[in-house]
Amino acid sequence: MSTSIRVLILGGNSEDAEVTIHELRRADFEPEWLRVDTESEYIAHLGWPPDVILADCNMPLLDAARALELLQQHNLEATIPFIVVSQAVGENAAIAMMGKGATDYLLKDRLARLGPAVRRAFGETKLRDDIRRAEQALRASDVRFSSFMNNSQTLAFIKDHEGRILYINNTCEQIWGMTLADCIGKTTHQLWPADVADRLRASDMAVLDRDESSQLVEEVSLRNGCTIPMLTFRFPFADGDGRRLLGGVSVDISEQVRTQKALVSALAAKELLLKEVHHRVKNNLQIISSLLSMQAESLPDLAAARSLQDSQERVQCMALIHERLNGDGEPDRLDFREYAAALARDLFHSYGVNSERIRLRFELEPVSLGLNQAIPCGLILNELLTNSLKHAFPNERANQREGEIVVKLSWTEDQPVKLTVADNGVGLPDDFDWAQSQSLGLRIMNILGRQLDGTVQREAGAGTVFSLAFPRTALPEAAGAPAETPSIPIIDRLEQTA
Repeated sequence: MSTSIRVLILGGNSEDAEVTIHELRRADFEPEWLRVDTESEYIAHLGWPPDVILADCNMPLLDAARALELLQQHNLEATIPFIVVSQAVGENAAIAMMGKGATDYLLKDRLARLGPAVRRAFGETKLRDDIRRAEQALRASDVRFSSFMNNSQTLAFIKDHEGRILYINNTCEQIWGMTLADCIGKTTHQLWPADVADRLRASDMAVLDRDESSQLVEEVSLRNGCTIPMLTFRFPFADGDGRRLLGGVSVDISEQVRTQKALVSALAAKELLLKEVHHRVKNNLQIISSLLSMQAESLPDLAAARSLQDSQERVQCMALIHERLNGDGEPDRLDFREYAAALARDLFHSYGVNSERIRLRFELEPVSLGLNQAIPCGLILNELLTNSLKHAFPNERANQREGEIVVKLSWTEDQPVKLTVADNGVGLPDDFDWAQSQSLGLRIMNILGRQLDGTVQREAGAGTVFSLAFPRTALPEAAGAPAETPSIPIIDRLEQTA
């Protein structure tokens, strides 16, 4: 298949031009051609543009040397082959033309070489163009790389096996206070005090010896006497000659360290404040409990005194929560498993239960609750246990009933929290509708169950079995996240239902 080309012929005559074109066609070219004689015509047709220029040395109006000079002035010598074709010329003249930039030189009586010469010229031009493009791309890449690295806030470096810096970006001036001239070609021990250099060198060699990357936070002492923390990522790699090198990037994390210390300090202050709040609330609740106890003891009416004692137990139930939140755990969440066991034991002790007659058994799984859920759940547990202790095992002289009370607690990620209190005592009357009861304790259970978006149910079983099921509210995962603000409008709701 013929190759289409544009040919600009300088000088000669029409017969010579036809012979030249004939030789190109014999060489499988399909030329589109023009012949010019003058400089103005030549310059005008450079914008055509031709794929190759064939110039006669002996043109009367425009010789080959001048035509080549004009081509170079237009910066086209690298893209358009310039071949001299002449009748006869000395070897020195031919060498001179080649020295000035001509692509090739042919005699008119040897035009059979024209086709291969043009093809070779195209190959050389393409090669030069490829090299030129590659050099331009390399220069552009170098500029992009240098611009990117020198505008980065991250310090980047390359070292050889001896610890000598082969490359570093100018971020060293901002972080280290050293110029590029201070760093390039210097070893670690030439840049840093001995103790700092020994540490840095050991970190470098660990990466090269193990042939694996590392990430370290390092203290670096600067020339101005300051010490800064640097997060450095090192990695081994090989250059084009297979030489093992060490690459690294470092970031000044002084601000992050200061922020972390401030956060730790703020978290400690918050925890201290929360513990103090829990401590004061617990003390106030204990004072209220003591006042209720004193008031109950002064009442001649046993029913009224018992009601005050029930209220005292509810206050003690909430005080126990604040006491545990003030302990060694997290001040915004409660391990309800431990709390349930402690509350049950306290109530058994408060009621003077004979542990040989009534046993207490636990089936408790770990469940962590926030204050918003721990307090209503604890109050419901208090009511259920109190009811069992009061009514399940009547202490009749003729027949002292024995049994057990079981407290169960369970929860999984896809299931609600379930709290169950079961006894095998005398049970409730068959016609007793606990949901419609006017008992304050049962009304409190209903109100608090709704507050938890849960349900309180009586279940089948020997004696009395009650359960509470409610969805667990997700707790903040991050340490120091704001705790839930407790909101327990028990009094308001009781007043509305009174």
